[in-house]
Amino acid sequence: MILSCDHITSLAPARSFASLMELYENNYIYMRRLVPDVVAVGDEQVSRGEVDLYLRIEELSPYTSTVALTHYFDDNSGRRAHPDLLVRIYHDAQLAEVLPDSALHSFRWTGKGAPPDRRSLAWRWEVNRFLNRWLRYCLGEGHRFPEPGENDLAV
Repeated sequence: MILSCDHITSLAPARSFASLMELYENNYIYMRRLVPDVVAVGDEQVSRGEVDLYLRIEELSPYTSTVALTHYFDDNSGRRAHPDLLVRIYHDAQLAEVLPDSALHSFRWTGKGAPPDRRSLAWRWEVNRFLNRWLRYCLGEGHRFPEPGENDLAV
């Protein structure tokens, strides 16, 4: 597909609803690279690396899937998940977003004042921007589900 500059009128303003949808589209692309076939994953899987990445399927349907993504770290209080995100993948719309129900106890609001409501545009911007960067990091580290060759064995 070839795009010319004639088709680009303007970019959506930063932190607008339209630009948030663009971010969701990018998150979908990265999620598809990380999890090319969500059905092939099974219930849970670990991608081994310097820091292991854990994926758990929460819900599968023809149009959406919900997955939990996390790393586990050991500290003085035991094993903790960080970050611990629930990501909804919209297959038909080709979007992916962090759900407000994510266990973001360790997520820090970087804006001014008190953190906004989890359903607000500002909150969605912050956590989905974080997801975008984290997915790029995970892909750069070589993470993928299922790992290449894992499901290539004939039964």
